[in-house]
Amino acid sequence: MRSHEERVAEAKRRIAKMEREKRLRRNTITAASAVAACLALIVGVSFVMPDIAVKIQTGGYAGFETAASIFHGGAALGYIVIGLLAFLLGVCVTVLCFRLRQMNRDDTQDKESEERHGAD
Repeated sequence: MRSHEERVAEAKRRIAKMEREKRLRRNTITAASAVAACLALIVGVSFVMPDIAVKIQTGGYAGFETAASIFHGGAALGYIVIGLLAFLLGVCVTVLCFRLRQMNRDDTQDKESEERHGAD
């Protein structure tokens, strides 16, 4: 038969374990969503890039008399789209790395908390 303190300590351990599993499940879903968003962005860009590359015109310029000639003939749209897509990919990767770091920090805090509750 367990004493009252042992039952309370075991209940605290079970509650901490259930909360940790719930948080881990939620973090896993969030991380999987971020990875899916990154992959969708990469796949979307890979399908759009051939059309953008076709629209970019290479001019027949010679020498330095055509400063800023990359924006001549409507090619600016391609560069703007590529820049925006690169920015969005960077944001997705940054969010993913931040979430992974936060998950690792939460795991270490959970282990410390579990050790503390187990000593009660």
